[in-house]
Amino acid sequence: MAAIKTILLTGASGFVGQRFVEYNKERYILKPVSLKHQSVEDIDFTGVDAIVHLAGMAHQMQKIEDQIYFDINTELTKKFALAAKAQGVSHFIFISTIKVFGEHQNAVLTEGSPCQPINDPYGQSKLDAEKLLERMEDSTFTVAIIRPPLVYGPKVKGNLIRFLKLADSNMPLPFATISNRRTMVYLDNLTALINAIIEKKASGIYLAADDTPISTTYLIAQMRQNMGKEAKLFSMPLPFKWVLKKVRPEMYIRLFGSLEMNPEHSFTRLNFKPPYSIEHGIKEMVQWYKSQ
Repeated sequence: MAAIKTILLTGASGFVGQRFVEYNKERYILKPVSLKHQSVEDIDFTGVDAIVHLAGMAHQMQKIEDQIYFDINTELTKKFALAAKAQGVSHFIFISTIKVFGEHQNAVLTEGSPCQPINDPYGQSKLDAEKLLERMEDSTFTVAIIRPPLVYGPKVKGNLIRFLKLADSNMPLPFATISNRRTMVYLDNLTALINAIIEKKASGIYLAADDTPISTTYLIAQMRQNMGKEAKLFSMPLPFKWVLKKVRPEMYIRLFGSLEMNPEHSFTRLNFKPPYSIEHGIKEMVQWYKSQ
C-alpha cells in the first residue's frame, strides 16, 4: 500500500483552504502554514511530498495599491517556491485564476488561450507568478498551475452572497431569459481536481470547472428552487438593460455576459471527471446559507 502523502498547505483558513482540509483530513497528512504569520525562512519542509499554494491576495472590489498584489501573489510566491525547491520538495501546485486570461467575452477559453490581463493587477500578478514557477520547473521540481473560475459552495463570499440574498427575497427578479454561459466550479470539484493532480504528480496548466457552464437565469432559478420558492423571474426591459450597461458595466457583464472555459483537455490528461453536479453544488451552498 502506498504511503500517505504529506501535503503542505497555505491559505488553510480561506474559503477553499478550509474545505480542502475538511475533505482531505483522512486522505493526507496535512501541514497548514500561514505566510501571513510565518516567514518563509521559518517553514520546515521536511518530509513534504507536495505543496498546495492557495494563499494570496484575492481580487478586491475596493481599490488597493497595485503593488500589494505583486508583493503577495508574485514575489512571496517566488520566495516560497524557491525555499521549497531548495529543501527538496518535488511538487508545487499553484492556485491561479481565470483572471489571467483578461476580459474574454466571446471566446471559449482553453489552457492555450492568450493571457492578456490588461489593467488588472490581480490577474497580472497571478500570471507573473505562473511564469516564474514555470521557469523554476526541472527534473527535481514539478509545477502544476490551476486556473479556477468563480468558486461556489458553503461559506461562499462576495457577489454570490448577494445573489443568495436576492433569491431568498420574495420579490420578482428581472433575470428571466438570460442565455449567457458562465463557467463556475463547485468547491468540492475544485478540491477533487487538486487531489487528482497530487496523485498523478501532474505538471502543466489545468482549468478547474464544473461539467457545463450555466446561465444567470438557471443559477437564480436553482437557488430559489432549493429554497422552496417559486422562480418569479421576468425579463429586464431593454431600456433598463441599456442604462445598466452604461452606468454599471461590471454588473451588466456579470449578469448578462458569458465567460466560458472548456476544461476537456485538462480532464483528459488527468483522467478526471468532476464528481459532483452543478445542481448538487448549488443545493449544498443554499443549505449552508439557510443554516446561517
